[in-house]
Amino acid sequence: MFHWAIKVKTVIIMALNQEQQTFELIKKSQLILITFKQEWSGDTISSALALSYFLKRMGKRVDIVSQDFKPWSSLGFLPLSEVKDRLDNLQKFIISINTEHTQVGEFYYDKGDGRLNIYITPKEGQISPSDLSTSTSGYKYDLIITINTPDLESLGESYQKHADFFYATPKINIDHSNKNEHFGNINLVNIAAASTSEMLYDLLKEFGENLIDENIATYILAGIIMASKNFKTKEVTPKTLNLASLLIAKGARREQIIQNLYQNRFLSTLKLWGRVLSRLNNDLDDKLIWSVLSAQDFLETATAPEELNDVIDELIVSMPKTEIVVLIYEEKLFDRCETKVIVYSTKNIDPLLITQKFNPSGNKEIAKFSLPDCNLASAEKLVIQEIKQKLLF
Repeated sequence: MFHWAIKVKTVIIMALNQEQQTFELIKKSQLILITFKQEWSGDTISSALALSYFLKRMGKRVDIVSQDFKPWSSLGFLPLSEVKDRLDNLQKFIISINTEHTQVGEFYYDKGDGRLNIYITPKEGQISPSDLSTSTSGYKYDLIITINTPDLESLGESYQKHADFFYATPKINIDHSNKNEHFGNINLVNIAAASTSEMLYDLLKEFGENLIDENIATYILAGIIMASKNFKTKEVTPKTLNLASLLIAKGARREQIIQNLYQNRFLSTLKLWGRVLSRLNNDLDDKLIWSVLSAQDFLETATAPEELNDVIDELIVSMPKTEIVVLIYEEKLFDRCETKVIVYSTKNIDPLLITQKFNPSGNKEIAKFSLPDCNLASAEKLVIQEIKQKLLF
């Protein structure tokens, strides 16, 4: 009787982890879109710029887009001109020349009279109209990376007008919020991180720490400082502080960040804060706080509603028990004033849900809406009563 010994060679294929999958996608991509929610934060914009700069150092082509993007004056030390305010021209138009019989020599183009003229000189012979053809290709971006964006709807019109593009294109979703819906093909979501900038450093370090120069270090440190309110929030850990030290050692310009974010604040902004604080109200054991500002307040302090983002940040740091911050204010529109409302959630409460009666826009962190037929007093009563009712039930 013969006994056959069969040797089986076992091949173990190690699955790629998420970070490795991320950079495999990036390596294969030619033109990358980095985008983020309309109601962005300092951590968001800093992370987007750091990632864009890193990818460009890898030789990648990158665009940053955020719908209706408007820069903050305090962020003048960041290259905010890199951010486009709308997503357009998604598809590529291709002009093809049949070179089977005639090779192309020189070519150039110019613009004039509303036309783009392309001039082509063959190496020999001639090019006839039958050698030319046109077509449209797929989308010009072959990878989307979202930063600090809980859901695609938070992108606003960029998503609403181009939903097919977002569904058809691979997506890497980077966030540290527990409100994130994990909509990406790869979801790098770490709710234990103090900021997305902190997460991003860990990711970039794994791929190429040598590419992290003083500019990238500055952007990441700026994001960490803004997310932690200058290291005041409870999410700050020893790792956060160690990373800040490491970034400074890599050339991060801490003095520039602090000067622009905190030391250069105008007296007008401080006066606006004073008016908000002087009218601050609270209820539900400080879980709900709110304040009211008139158009005259903005006029007398030489400020604008855009500066209320800083006010919200300060309230969050100063009142750790707070879950909902509401600012009700008047905005001057030509010859009239319109009452507007901002509702910000610091906990796991959806501000869009608790204000759905008012048809708000926004995301799972912030809701905004207008009450054109209400004066400030009526709006305050109506909005606070509705929110309290929703929070209690």
